[in-house]
Amino acid sequence: MNFNDLWNKAEKFFGNLKFAVFIISIFALFMIVGTFLESYYGTDYANRMIYKTIPFMGIQFFMFISIIMALFLRLPAKKYFYGFYTIHLGLILMACGSFITWFAGVDGHITLDPNTPTRKIELGEDQLQVSLPLKGKMAILNLPFTPFKKELGESYQGIKFKTFYPYSENKLEWLKEKNTYPPEVKFPSTQYLIYNDNIDQEFVLSLHPEAPNFQSSMTMGLLNLHYLPEKLSECFNRTDPSKLIFWNSVTQKCSTPEERKAPLNKTTEGKTFVVIQEQGTIYSFFPDLSPWPIGKDKEIISNSPLRIFNKKLFEKKPHLFLFGKKVAYSVEGEWELVPIHKNKPINLPWMGFELKILHHTLSKVPAHVPYYTTPIQKNGKVIKGNQKAILAEIQGHDYWVTDKRPLNLLVDGENVKIHVVKKSLTLPFEFSLKRFKMDTNPGTNDPASYESFVRLFHNSGTENHHIYMNNPLKYDGFTFYQASYFKTGNQNIYGSVLSANVDPGRPFKYLGALFLVLGSLWHYYIRRKKGPQKPQSMHQPARASS
Repeated sequence: MNFNDLWNKAEKFFGNLKFAVFIISIFALFMIVGTFLESYYGTDYANRMIYKTIPFMGIQFFMFISIIMALFLRLPAKKYFYGFYTIHLGLILMACGSFITWFAGVDGHITLDPNTPTRKIELGEDQLQVSLPLKGKMAILNLPFTPFKKELGESYQGIKFKTFYPYSENKLEWLKEKNTYPPEVKFPSTQYLIYNDNIDQEFVLSLHPEAPNFQSSMTMGLLNLHYLPEKLSECFNRTDPSKLIFWNSVTQKCSTPEERKAPLNKTTEGKTFVVIQEQGTIYSFFPDLSPWPIGKDKEIISNSPLRIFNKKLFEKKPHLFLFGKKVAYSVEGEWELVPIHKNKPINLPWMGFELKILHHTLSKVPAHVPYYTTPIQKNGKVIKGNQKAILAEIQGHDYWVTDKRPLNLLVDGENVKIHVVKKSLTLPFEFSLKRFKMDTNPGTNDPASYESFVRLFHNSGTENHHIYMNNPLKYDGFTFYQASYFKTGNQNIYGSVLSANVDPGRPFKYLGALFLVLGSLWHYYIRRKKGPQKPQSMHQPARASS
């Protein structure tokens, strides 16, 4: 079989109307499924499942081949098919424009914090960055563009990267300690539940050095929570007039000025101070100003094992001190120490709150362990699964790295830093958000519209621009649209998110769309002018016989 025979068979197969209907039907089915996935699970999930997969690109390629072969089947050109040729030429131009955009275009977003210049565009692809500053080494691993969990099997400088979760949620787990500690050394961690008739919240407080993501204090509205060693609770139960407590973090013992027979003194400015001696060292404390002692050179000794606690400073506002299975609080200047029994909540003196222990340990380490999940989108935002995670093995121990929490770890004297980030593009100019404006629907906090006032810095100077819906900023080949917003640390101040787009295939797509419209009109005009005609089967080429 020669080339001409193969070519003629390919023309008849790919240019056949049945093949065109089949491939268009498969394309429509992919689009229906993709639209459903995008609506319920988010754009990124739909891209990974449908739009940016090899099968979907293959469907588009065969549609392109079908269009071209349909043209060849109708050669040499006939006037009756001029409209048909124009329509298919428009489809070819649109396909070429889409390919150019996919190959050379940019589609990402730029995050603008208030009055903070930036020139980084975040793209859709994920990357793992590993840096060893002392060795002057850095590696970047492009992560797979998949919607499912993936075994990586990669390693760098003795660090193994095992599993990648493109979508994950954290689950609280209690892990074994990685290091070995003396039997008498205990690091407590406790999970509590606080609730009243309106709200309930679980939280974990910890003193374990292997739990850096869990703090020993937190704030819940007007209530301040403090997690302290259990032995310190002994001095909270004492009714000494000074209401001062000395705490030695090494010996884990507490005492009061009354027990030490240390008198309270006043400075010439009226400030209270007390002087004590501990293991041959003299310490001076100013309990109204700082818990740390003052040395001979009148400098704060921040590494001192001895510190002072002034209970009077915590009597005016709601403060709850937790010692694992005990709590202490002040009611009108009187301190109470209350034990908490398992599965039996205690009443707190504020807003009808009750407190309950869910889990308490002296050696286990609390950890947020990611697990794979399918993302869920609501009102245009992903509310579940909006976290990417990687399981890494370092010196025989497993560590999780997420795009929310990077990993900083000291390994053999080297500070290893591991980050999960988006692939980025550096702009030749800078943006700065001057002001963000949001209007809400009457009577609600739902945003009706939002807009950004930005300053653009470039080689020729600065420009001010106003970006809002249907009014993007176009500069240096980029188009920036108002996409979203976020709250900063100050709840009354917002940042802005702009989508950044470069579409080099846009002229081809516009020209193709124009040809599509003109060809449709032309084809309609010719058919109407000629009148009813016997349709020609696509199985029978219009080409003249040789």
